[in-house]
Amino acid sequence: MSDYTSAIIPCTDYENCEAPLNAAIDAIDGLSWVRPGMRVAIKANLVAAMKPEAGATTHPALVAALTKRLIGMGAEVIVGDSPGGVYTPSALQHVYSATGMALAEEAGAKLNRDCSDRTVSIAGMRMRSLTYTSYLDECDAIIDFCKLKSHGMMGMSGAVKNLYGVIPGLLKPQTHYLYPNADDFADMLVDINEHFKPRLALVDAVLGMEGNGPTAGTPRHIGAIIAAGTTYEADVVAARLIGADAQGVPTVR
Repeated sequence: MSDYTSAIIPCTDYENCEAPLNAAIDAIDGLSWVRPGMRVAIKANLVAAMKPEAGATTHPALVAALTKRLIGMGAEVIVGDSPGGVYTPSALQHVYSATGMALAEEAGAKLNRDCSDRTVSIAGMRMRSLTYTSYLDECDAIIDFCKLKSHGMMGMSGAVKNLYGVIPGLLKPQTHYLYPNADDFADMLVDINEHFKPRLALVDAVLGMEGNGPTAGTPRHIGAIIAAGTTYEADVVAARLIGADAQGVPTVR
């Protein structure tokens, strides 16, 4: 058993990302919980139909490498997200195509096309009712595989913010309206994280985004992959990596 709960490994490019990804995971025994026959959801950041080189979405080479690792352990893999806008199979397919997720499909993953949702009551700090993408109910565990980016409201978009993607597309603006204050919005994100409790948090920080993130910023080469046992630990490491003041990132604070 590893003594570490988070790890950061250099990764210069996506052509050679499989070994660094596995090194980051292995440094924290990040997949020790996987058993043959498990259905594992990879919650990638597929915020919009943007090409990988834009630095806004989790790179398909990393998702494919993780898929390959999980399938080798006997797991079934489902890759999904709810991008902004309408949440329909055709809209999802457009996003999958633009973001290169066919690479993950070729590695053996199933790309989610179930656009149903479910509403449950939760006892969160801010959130009392959560409507989410119900394909996650079919899975035994969730891996949060985010993209490291700047964010206009939250300062930084990382592992905690990535779970906002469980809210179906057109409900996202309504949720923003309900939590217009940054601290309340951060508490709501923590509520979602506490409900789903991903088993592993991974951060694609090979190519990130700075400036007007999470979609209109500038790609920035960072050159790292982060693995952590919780989304919170992942974001603490990510914030330090980009020199962010923890007090300026509400989810970290």
